[in-house]
Amino acid sequence: MSLAASIGGKTLSAPQIHVNDNASAVAQALSQWFVDRTREYIEAYHYCAWALSGGKSPIELFRLLAQSRAIDWPLVQVYLVDERDVFSTDPLSNYRMLEENLLKKLHIAPGRVYPWATGVDDPRESLASYRQALEHLHRHNDLPQLDIALQGMGLDGHTASVFPNSPQARSTDWVAYGPGPGANRYTLTLPVLANSRQVVFLATGKDKAERVRDCLDGHHPDLPAAWLTEHASVVHWFLDRDSASAL
Repeated sequence: MSLAASIGGKTLSAPQIHVNDNASAVAQALSQWFVDRTREYIEAYHYCAWALSGGKSPIELFRLLAQSRAIDWPLVQVYLVDERDVFSTDPLSNYRMLEENLLKKLHIAPGRVYPWATGVDDPRESLASYRQALEHLHRHNDLPQLDIALQGMGLDGHTASVFPNSPQARSTDWVAYGPGPGANRYTLTLPVLANSRQVVFLATGKDKAERVRDCLDGHHPDLPAAWLTEHASVVHWFLDRDSASAL
């Protein structure tokens, strides 16, 4: 089965591009967007399921969200888009970054936060555990449906831990494990991410400009971030003037 076939027929809309002056302004705008969408989903469905990415780019966003009193936090579920196969105490751990900048400041029940099980002898056990965690979600197109998936984009066009021409890029499972810079990675797959109600990319900096253009011009389906942009139902790109400069 192809990746496109695995997510079925959907009505797709053109990517919505939001450009702000600098990275701090982007974080402010995206924080308000998160608050507004989360409140809408909680009102409609009585919960909101996030999938959050790691790295340095979303740190300011997470710190802003941690200050929000407009979200009913006990009704938020938090999944991790991806994770390095390192212990949660490791500085490279996405969960550690998320815990330090967002989770420890909020009142989200432990049972509503889903870290990857890392450092296990058999990665298949961790993959099975995360599939089970995804079973808590509503199904759409016979896939679990997240409400909001926050994505980054690397200079090689990767998103999540789905790298160009990697085994993860070809996976039609819900979750995958494979190589990545610095450590092996666990990741949600492109079909699951594309099945989200809304996918939102955060990309700032001049070094991202040409790759942002590639992901939005419709001519680079081999880039995971471009593929996700093309196949998700609703996609937003939050950019600063530098990262948007090649558009």
